[in-house]
Amino acid sequence: MFNLSNETDYKLLSKTRNLYNFFTLSILLLFFAILAKLVVLSLDKGDRSPSNFIASNLKALPTVYDFNKNRLAYSDYNYSIKNIRNKVKYINRDVPLKDILDLIYQGDPYIKFEKILTRKYPYSEITNNMIGHTNIEHQGVSLIEKFIGKNNNDIELSLNIQIQKKIYDSLYNDTIYFNPDYTLNVLVDLSREEIVSNVFLDNRVENRFDETLLPMKDLKFDFGSVFKTFTVYSAIKNQKIDTNEYFDVDQPVYIGEKIINDFPRNSNIPLKVGDILKKSSNRGAILIRRNLDCQDEFKVDLEHIGLLKSSKIGFDMISVDPTVNNFRGSYCDNIPFGYGLSISPIQLINAYGKIITGRENFSASFQKQEKLFKNRYNKISNTINKLLFYANESNNELYNNFLVAGKTGTADQIVSPNKTIQNVTYVSFFPYNNPKYLNFTFMHNPKEKYGKYMTAGNTVKPAFYNLLKEIYMYLDLSIVNTKMTDI
Repeated sequence: MFNLSNETDYKLLSKTRNLYNFFTLSILLLFFAILAKLVVLSLDKGDRSPSNFIASNLKALPTVYDFNKNRLAYSDYNYSIKNIRNKVKYINRDVPLKDILDLIYQGDPYIKFEKILTRKYPYSEITNNMIGHTNIEHQGVSLIEKFIGKNNNDIELSLNIQIQKKIYDSLYNDTIYFNPDYTLNVLVDLSREEIVSNVFLDNRVENRFDETLLPMKDLKFDFGSVFKTFTVYSAIKNQKIDTNEYFDVDQPVYIGEKIINDFPRNSNIPLKVGDILKKSSNRGAILIRRNLDCQDEFKVDLEHIGLLKSSKIGFDMISVDPTVNNFRGSYCDNIPFGYGLSISPIQLINAYGKIITGRENFSASFQKQEKLFKNRYNKISNTINKLLFYANESNNELYNNFLVAGKTGTADQIVSPNKTIQNVTYVSFFPYNNPKYLNFTFMHNPKEKYGKYMTAGNTVKPAFYNLLKEIYMYLDLSIVNTKMTDI
């Protein structure tokens, strides 16, 4: 016990009190220093506006939103921890603030923090091969990111990330089952000419596509029997056929010296135009085209619907140019059933969009539109839409529920003298009597199938109905009227 009347004890107490005050002050200073640091970090974390990124010499890019204002790409800071003793070594990147607090308490002078401006992609798993990327200088270098690097404003895409996720999940399951090299699906709102969803699944372990590539515009294929629609379109447009006339597809049809087979065999009786589409008769498509002049009618119509030139897709992105191959000696007789003209998916989508809506300027885009486009029906579009509804007949309940019209296509691709693989495609739209949505489903080299033959009807067509079952409640399909199916 201290005796305050004792001078020695009093001095001891005084020293003890001063020492206590010193330690208290030191602790308070350390506390406030840590608090100040955390406040600064917290403010940095909370303020996203480019004008507040003053600690970095990099420039923040505008934010990319989907149709419903969900952020698909935005600029933000990452906090990294590094040890500068001897040689700089990064301990961790993109560190939460609570972890930084633990290291601050340790007080190691060699532990430093680095604030780096980065690009965030919250839905990167399901938007791969679409948004693009930035480089280390935080500059957009590919796809949509390349465009917005030149733009000072936030942008809104037509993409609906909720629908995209539903389609991705459905297509993922079918990709596992059918085991293709890769799968692509595109959903288009025809009334807005907007791409609602764009899903790409690269199923390969090796030789996967770089994510700076947008398959919808950068890949091109011979799509097979989906081209028969264009053959019928041209013949109707030029008034060269009657849809009720018959074509004898059981008689041999030659291209040069090469006989063209229908596989499997179609019928022992002549086929009407609708049945040529329904049974996907190669011979029938050639016979229909031979009513047309190849250059002045058929080729002119292919060019008119955009199959012989590249397509714009929004945000300064343009598809690859088509390739005309003189396959088997005559493209005039091969293109009608789907060989000899290699195009990108977006060119195929736009060509169908023009025909089924009657809008000659139809062009699907990622850019969000401010207006609705009315379908401009005419005798040609009305006839084609009816034929494709008939040709698409299915026992799937969704076929009748949503009046789904469409055309399948299976194209053989020779990769070596002893190996041939298939590209399978299904272009569908619904409801056929007032088209609202168009869907493109594609698989490259599926190894599994439903049914006996490796065809689009046994692969991508059921895959489409699987995803339609998941998304129809999110679509604007109030216009469907199953009691009035005549246009």
